[in-house]
Amino acid sequence: MVAVRDHFDGQPDVLPVVVTFTGDHSRLGAYRDHLDLDVPLLADTQRELYGLLGAGRGSVRQVWSPGTIAMYAGLLRRGRRLRPATEDTRQLGADAIVDPQGRLRRVWLPPSPDARPPIADIGTALDALRHP
Repeated sequence: MVAVRDHFDGQPDVLPVVVTFTGDHSRLGAYRDHLDLDVPLLADTQRELYGLLGAGRGSVRQVWSPGTIAMYAGLLRRGRRLRPATEDTRQLGADAIVDPQGRLRRVWLPPSPDARPPIADIGTALDALRHP
C-alpha cells in the first residue's frame, strides 16, 4: 500500500483506498499510523466487498506459496520483524479501479499474496481510462 501511495501521490484524480477485513474497527487508526497512510481505510468485516470483487479464500498452498515464503524471507533479511497474524491469512486480496461514478473498471485477483499486479500495470490501466 505504501508503494501505491507513493506512486500516485500528487495525482488528484486518484484516491487509493485500503480495505481490510478485520473485525476490530478500532485497529484501523493504528494501521494508518503504522504505514503513514493518508487515505480512507474501510473495514469489510463481513467480507462483502471481497465477495463482490471475487476475492475468495485461498488454500494453504496458494497463500504460503514459494513466492510468498521468499517475500517474507526477504523482509526478514532486511531486518523486518514479523508479527503474529491477527486476520485471516487465507483471504486472498484484490486490486481494483473504481471510477469517480462508482463503476468498477478493472479488477486484479492475484492467486497468491506475492502475485499482486505491478504498480506500473495499475498506472497503465488508469491512464487508459483517463485517455481512451
